[in-house]
Amino acid sequence: MNKKIQKIIENSVLKSKKQKKEFLLFGRIMVFIQDPLNSESVDYGEVLETIEKYIPSHLFDEIDVIYVGQFEQLIDRELEALYENGAIFITNLLSSNIDYIENIVHENAHALEAALPLEIYGDAKIEAEFLGKRYKLFHLIQQEGHAIIDFDPMDVEYTEKMDDFLYKEVGYEKLENLINGIFLNPYAVTSLREYFASGMEKYLLSGEDRRYLNKISPELVKKIEELINGY
Repeated sequence: MNKKIQKIIENSVLKSKKQKKEFLLFGRIMVFIQDPLNSESVDYGEVLETIEKYIPSHLFDEIDVIYVGQFEQLIDRELEALYENGAIFITNLLSSNIDYIENIVHENAHALEAALPLEIYGDAKIEAEFLGKRYKLFHLIQQEGHAIIDFDPMDVEYTEKMDDFLYKEVGYEKLENLINGIFLNPYAVTSLREYFASGMEKYLLSGEDRRYLNKISPELVKKIEELINGY
């Protein structure tokens, strides 16, 4: 076949794949691309194939559908993705496959939380581990000269006041240094739920992060592995 014609055919097939608007994840979860993807480098078929390769299918039992596009609940709260009533909503503005993969896996962790709260949090082991880390971190923050007012650093729920304190007063760069050996990433600091979801996301998608989590968050890892192996 003439190389030029072959290239035209290959480009046509690639364009067709990228314009596809409906997919299946694990052969059962509908995925709808409701608004055009912002980045031409994103291949949603590859996104879903990667998830199927690395994530046990039973972990996605709580998900019925994934919607990709512009949604009020994302725009109003300035979110990239969220889980809600069996559905994952995710923006179409992400720039790479890995951004979509991480967001889907992260929101699926929140779906598991909603379905299995007693199994995940009932023995209070993750909470105790999380609060121990919070105590260490805020002790270091105080040593840096930051006064903690208007919020309780031992509150496991997300609060905007704490979030603003961490990112605006302490600062992202300093926080990255302070969490070393305590938290996997700054997002995991913001609440118990994000501690769990961030940990599960990184455990499933990165061997390096999995090894680090084993070292710094053993109770979280035990719980994730219980979910993977089934209760």
